[in-house]
Amino acid sequence: MSFGATEVKAQPRGVTFEGSLEVGYRSCLWSRLANRIFITVLETELESQEELTEQVAKVDWQKHMDEFGTFAVSFSGKGMGIDHSHYGALKIKDGIVDFFRGITNNRPKVDTDNPELRVHGHLNRNQLTLSIDLVGYSLHKRGYREGQQVKAPLKENVAAALLMRAGWPEIAKQGGSLYDPMCGSGTFLVEAAMMASDLAPGLEKANHMLLNTWKQHDSKLWSSLIEEAEAREAEGLRNLPDIYGSDASHKSLDIAEEAIHNAGYLDSIEIKQMTVEQGRRWGDWQPGLVITNPPYGERLGEIEEVKTIYKALGTYLKNEFEGWQGAVLTCNPELGMYLGLKAKRSHNFFNGAMECKLFRFDITPEFHREPAVKGGANLVQEVSNVMPELASSEGAIMVANRIKKNLKQLRKWAKSHEISAYRVYDADLPEYAISIDFYQTEDAGEWLIVNEYAAPKTVDKAKAKKRLHEALAALPEVFPTVPKEQIVFKVRSRQSGTSQYEKLDDSRDFHTVIENGAKIRVNFTDYLDTGLFLDHRDVRALVAQKSVGKSLLNLFCYTATATVEAAVMGAKSSLSVDMSKTYLYWAEHNLMHNKADTSHHKFKQADVLDWLKTESENPTEKFDVIFLDPPSFSTSKRMEGTLDIQRDHVTLVNQALALLNPNGVLIFSNNLRKFKLDNEAFSNVNIENITQKTMPRDFQRNSKIHQAWLFTQA
Repeated sequence: MSFGATEVKAQPRGVTFEGSLEVGYRSCLWSRLANRIFITVLETELESQEELTEQVAKVDWQKHMDEFGTFAVSFSGKGMGIDHSHYGALKIKDGIVDFFRGITNNRPKVDTDNPELRVHGHLNRNQLTLSIDLVGYSLHKRGYREGQQVKAPLKENVAAALLMRAGWPEIAKQGGSLYDPMCGSGTFLVEAAMMASDLAPGLEKANHMLLNTWKQHDSKLWSSLIEEAEAREAEGLRNLPDIYGSDASHKSLDIAEEAIHNAGYLDSIEIKQMTVEQGRRWGDWQPGLVITNPPYGERLGEIEEVKTIYKALGTYLKNEFEGWQGAVLTCNPELGMYLGLKAKRSHNFFNGAMECKLFRFDITPEFHREPAVKGGANLVQEVSNVMPELASSEGAIMVANRIKKNLKQLRKWAKSHEISAYRVYDADLPEYAISIDFYQTEDAGEWLIVNEYAAPKTVDKAKAKKRLHEALAALPEVFPTVPKEQIVFKVRSRQSGTSQYEKLDDSRDFHTVIENGAKIRVNFTDYLDTGLFLDHRDVRALVAQKSVGKSLLNLFCYTATATVEAAVMGAKSSLSVDMSKTYLYWAEHNLMHNKADTSHHKFKQADVLDWLKTESENPTEKFDVIFLDPPSFSTSKRMEGTLDIQRDHVTLVNQALALLNPNGVLIFSNNLRKFKLDNEAFSNVNIENITQKTMPRDFQRNSKIHQAWLFTQA
C-alpha cells in the first residue's frame, strides 16, 4: 500500500491493514477509493447478547473522548439475536455510557449530527469488531460536488477506481489527454484532474474530519501532512495534462462547470455541449484515455434508443480516437456489443447497488468489429437501423446494381406473364450468397423473402457476416416500395430429413399470390419455405395443362399447389397424398380459396412410400396424370423407412407408373443437384428430359435447382 501500510488484506467489508498513526492519517488524506477509515479498538467473541454492552464498557474510552464530550454510534451485521442496527447501536452506546459512569459518575452526550467521536460496531455471528471512525463522513464526498446534481451521479470514489483500472495515472504521467464524451456532472473529469495534479482527495475537507476532535489526535503530524499535500498539489498543477468533456445536456454541463470550479480546475478542464452523433475533437489533443459512463436504458422502451447511442459512440471513437485507450462503464453488458469495438478486458464494478462492467479497449483498427445486430426474420430492418452507413458501402452498391440489372428485365417479363412471385437475385455475386424472392400479394402489398446460403466452414465467419450485412443493407434502397418489416430473412443450409418443413414461428399469417391463374396461400414467417416453390412454377403449369379434363395423382404434394392449379384449369378429379397433416390442411384451404369442387379433389394423409408400395401392388384406382416430386432425402420418424432419391428413384417411378392409365403421363422431378436418372432401368417407357423446358426465366442463372422428366408408356 502506497501509504506505508503492512499486512494488507482484502475482506468482504473492505480492506484491513496495519501501520502507524501516520499511515492512518495518510489514508484519510490520500485514499481515493475508501468510503471510511476506521481504527479498531476492540475485537472479541461474545458468549451472549448481554456481553456486548459489558465488553464495550471494558474499553478505556477516556483515551478517545472526554466525559462531557459528544459521540454517535453506528452498527452493522447480525448475530446473538441482534437483527436490528438501531438495537445494536443502542447496546454499544450503553457500554460507553456505563464506562464513564463507572469512573466519574458523568456521561458523554449522544449527538448524531455533529459528534466529536463516531464509533462503529460490526457483529458477525458472535464476532464483535469495534472501531473509531477517523473521518466521520464518507470519503467519496470530496467537497467539490455540493450543489445541484444530475440524477444518480457516479460516486467520486467509484469514478477514481474506474480511472485507476483504465490506467489513467500512468497515461497522465506520460502527458496523455483525457476525454469523457458523456461527462454528465463531470465526475470523471474532476477525479482525473485530481489524480494528474497529485491532489489529496481529502485535503479540501481535512479540517472537518473527526480525527481533529479525537483525543489521541496528533495535530502537529496532521498539519505536516497537510502542508506536504499542498506542496505536492502545487507541483502537480504545473504538469497537468489536457482534460476535456462534452455532453448533450446543457443542464448537466452547468452542474459539471460548478463542480470543476469548486475543485479549482476551471482553467484546466474544458467542456463543450455536443452529442456523440455530432462528435468531433477540438483543439490539439494528445493520445490518451477516453472514458465514459453512457446511459443504461433502465426504463422499459428505452433500450432501442440507447443502442443507437452506443452505436454512435463507437463510431465516434473509431473515427476520432485511433491510437487511444478506451473505457466504457455499463450496467447492461449487452449494450457494449453495439460499440463495434472488441474489448481487451473487462472488470466488474458496483455503482451503488447496480452491478456493472468496465470494458477496456485499444481503439485501433484491428479491434474494430461490426456492431452487434439482433438476428432473426427482421434482420434487414435491424441492419438498416444499426448500420445505416452500410447502404453506401462498396459491397452494398455492387449488390444493389446487380439486382437493379436483373429487375430491369424480370419486371417486364413478370408483368407480361402475370407472375406475382419470382426470384430477383440468387447469389449472382458468389461472395454475397443470398437468394431474394419478390412476392406481390393481393392482401398485404409487396414482400421480399431473403435466404442466406450458409457459408462453408472454410469461409471466415466475420467476413461472411459483413458481406451478408452489406447485401441486406442494399435492399431498402433497391425496393423502396417494400416496407422494411416485410423483408423477411432466413438462413438456408444443407437440408436433412424434413428440416425444411420444420416450424420457425407460429404467426399463422397467410397471404395470397396468383400463380398460373390460381390463388395460392403463402406464409412468409412460420417455415423455411413459404408454401410455394418458385422454381417449379412451370412444372406446375405443365401438370395443370396435362390434367385438363383428366384425373391427377399428386404424390408428396406438400401444400398441393400443383393440384390447385390443375383444378382451376379444369382437372376432372385429383388425389393428393402427403404425410403431413399440417400441409394437407394448408392444401385444403388452398383448394377452398379457389372455390374448387372439393368432392372431386381428395386429400390423403399417409406415408407416401408405404402407400405407393401397397397401391402399386394392387391398384384401387389409376390416374391419367401423376406428379411425383419427392424430397431428396427423408428420415422422418413417422416414415417406416428412409428415402434417398438417388438410391430409390427407380422403385418410386416404377411404382407410380403402375398407377398410370394407358396413354397417361408421369411427371417426375426433384431438387438433388447431383441426381442422375437411371434411364436403362426404364426400358418400357418413353422418357423426355423437360428440365430446361420447365426452368423459369428467373431461375435460368441457377439451372441445377431442379430436374424434371416426362414419362409416357411406349
